[in-house]
Amino acid sequence: MKKLLTIVLAALMVLTLAGCGSKEAEVENNEGEKVFKVAMLVPKIGDQSYFDTMEKGRKTADAKYDNVETVLFEVDPAGSADEALWTAAYDEVCEDGAYDLIISANNTYEGFLYAAAHRYPDQMFLNADASTIDETATNVLSTQFGLDDLGYVVGALSAALTKTGVVGVVVGMDIPAMNQFISGYCQVLTAKDVKYVISYPGSFTDTALGKEVTEKMIEKEADVIWQVAGGLGNGVIEACSGHDDVWCVGVDQDQYVQFEESNPEWAATIVTSALKNTDIVIETVIDWLVAGTLAEHMGETKVWGIADNGVGIAENDYYLANVSDEIRADIAATLKAVADGEVEVYDCFLGETDYENNWPTHRDANIVK
Repeated sequence: MKKLLTIVLAALMVLTLAGCGSKEAEVENNEGEKVFKVAMLVPKIGDQSYFDTMEKGRKTADAKYDNVETVLFEVDPAGSADEALWTAAYDEVCEDGAYDLIISANNTYEGFLYAAAHRYPDQMFLNADASTIDETATNVLSTQFGLDDLGYVVGALSAALTKTGVVGVVVGMDIPAMNQFISGYCQVLTAKDVKYVISYPGSFTDTALGKEVTEKMIEKEADVIWQVAGGLGNGVIEACSGHDDVWCVGVDQDQYVQFEESNPEWAATIVTSALKNTDIVIETVIDWLVAGTLAEHMGETKVWGIADNGVGIAENDYYLANVSDEIRADIAATLKAVADGEVEVYDCFLGETDYENNWPTHRDANIVK
């Protein structure tokens, strides 16, 4: 995979030369159009999940317009989340105002974005997947996803597919941003009286651990397992692929398509994926930038749900071939009902109902150690 740029403390000069430069008051292309410059800062790409989905959105927008130039900055390949490293990276892309928009995301790194937004109040930022909201950062558009709705749909599908009556979900870490994936999931499975097991391995990268905890779930007869664990989820997929009677549900991007050629054995176990379409958010926000309307959204928090194509499930050919017409019709109806607000999906963040207030009790009773 071609790496456009990697930032390390020992090589900040590379960033200065390749990502920055003297500010041009109004850069134009050959057609006389203003050129919009966009920088996207991520720790790295190649995680085969979340950050690769962001990269897809950047590339799509870059190819879509002749007057948009985007640059990827891989700031932290080691995943250190070092404050000095990220502060230096943001200073380099912000200090001369060369970029019209700066994009980043992920709960581990969003604090660095908000800090930069306060240092550079005239710079526009996109926090493409906000876990927390800094309401004082009026130059940031924060976007969130209807993860509770997404979890409800995955739970409904898992309940329909299971042959054993037991399903499972592997959640990278026990943090609010990840728990929002599964409050709706637990809700619908409880309503359908389907047993579920949950694992929090405490990592987004340890594939061996992902495989280990998944095997424990399979020992407990789970036969539909959803991975919500970033790169660790590759271990979940690998474990599921070793059992002919176990389905895996992928996350973030269409993981069947992702592995169809490179690892067909893994692909064959992925019945569908729960899509968090960060790529669509990034592409749409760059559309607003080109249209001249992005500034109107600064300081807002926008939730992208099913109706916005912010979340959904991958309805690829493999899903169509392996899920019955009846189940697919039921899931399509569930998607519509949730999108239309006909189903009250519980959100573990809100605590507005007895279920939400007692959700940790429901969850904890089903955790696999």
